[in-house]
Amino acid sequence: MSPSSYFQKSRATDFPAIAGVLRLSTKYFIDHLRQLCIARLEVDWPSTLLGWDRREQEATYELGRYVPRDSYPHPILVVNLALELGLDAFLSSAFYDLSRYGPSKILAGTRTPPAVFSPSPEPSSSETLSESAKVDPSHSPVCLSPNNLVRTLQGRERSQLYIHTFLEAALKDRPSPNCLNAGKLTAGLCFESFYFIQLNVLRSVGGIAYGRDADPLFTLVQAVDMLERKDFSDGVKQCGLKMCMICKAEFADSVQKARIEVWDLIPGWFGLGDSASKVIE
Repeated sequence: MSPSSYFQKSRATDFPAIAGVLRLSTKYFIDHLRQLCIARLEVDWPSTLLGWDRREQEATYELGRYVPRDSYPHPILVVNLALELGLDAFLSSAFYDLSRYGPSKILAGTRTPPAVFSPSPEPSSSETLSESAKVDPSHSPVCLSPNNLVRTLQGRERSQLYIHTFLEAALKDRPSPNCLNAGKLTAGLCFESFYFIQLNVLRSVGGIAYGRDADPLFTLVQAVDMLERKDFSDGVKQCGLKMCMICKAEFADSVQKARIEVWDLIPGWFGLGDSASKVIE
């Protein structure tokens, strides 16, 4: 039976029930329930770039508004569950998702998810005041262990460094030797366009606008999207980049290859090695 028979749409509020059933089915060897839960988590925490792009698109609403926490639980909850149950295949996407938060938010953690079952009854009058005034554990934050905190922050730094490395390599010999503007009066147009792309990527203009400035996969999409945008200004009117078709095609190809490379590098960035691609049985 497909997990879609139970879940029509990804919702963050489903996670406590999925995690609870997964823990019980793992403990008591109820394999069909365990596989259904794993299949459901794979939808939200995919092991392929194609799956990740689908996930991100589904979390993007009108006008580019990106609201992942409506659809998917906080990645710290998934990291901790995956480490608890040995579900290594979910760690790459969960750590990557988490690394897109600012360091202070990563350190602060997230709220404990609500209990799946009904809360305990109100304390009786015979209970002492100190007992009835105990802090609700659901208000306590869920945080990473010190080792996983360091792992996340180191991975975040490596992911950001990749963009600088990519720009150095991808723009080093631009414009292309096959540039259609080479030797013409318009020879500087492609060079100026590549400079504009480099400047905007380094400033993370698109990422800041969408709240995704620490997301190299998204940054690369934004870089290639600039090739066809018509909302730039030349000081007089709105226009697109004045780049020849050869330079556009070659740059778009280099970006697509870079996104594939980023996905393959993510496990290493977070010190996961080959374990994150392990097939879950």
